[in-house]
Amino acid sequence: MAALRAIAKTSNLPEGQMQLIEVDGQPLLLMRVAGEFFAVGGLCPHRSAPLIQGWLRGTVLECPWHHYCYDIRSGENLYPRNVYPADLPHLQRDLQPLRCYPVRVDADTLWLEEEGVLYGHGRESRMDASRLGDALE
Repeated sequence: MAALRAIAKTSNLPEGQMQLIEVDGQPLLLMRVAGEFFAVGGLCPHRSAPLIQGWLRGTVLECPWHHYCYDIRSGENLYPRNVYPADLPHLQRDLQPLRCYPVRVDADTLWLEEEGVLYGHGRESRMDASRLGDALE
């Protein structure tokens, strides 16, 4: 079983809203959609735009800079993947998925499963939620 770490109070995240937190210096975006909670990387995989400035429409998160769209349940790139020709590999490299992190809910606490590492800006680090006090207050 994966280790769990408390990252937020569910009552602090209203339906259809996003909350930005930081885990070991890496931005993590929390969302609540249709009663379910999601955690994804806080920067767009395309050009590192801050996704908190984007738009959440159901389970689709749109980047504020280039309008790339991601499914927050799977991280799949929905746009522009659906319009890029498959036979142009130089375009395909721009279609990296959004990193998704498994979360669990217990009472009023949102828990992050520490099954792996956070990736960003060419480095990796173990999850360290010691700087998440605001999300838990």
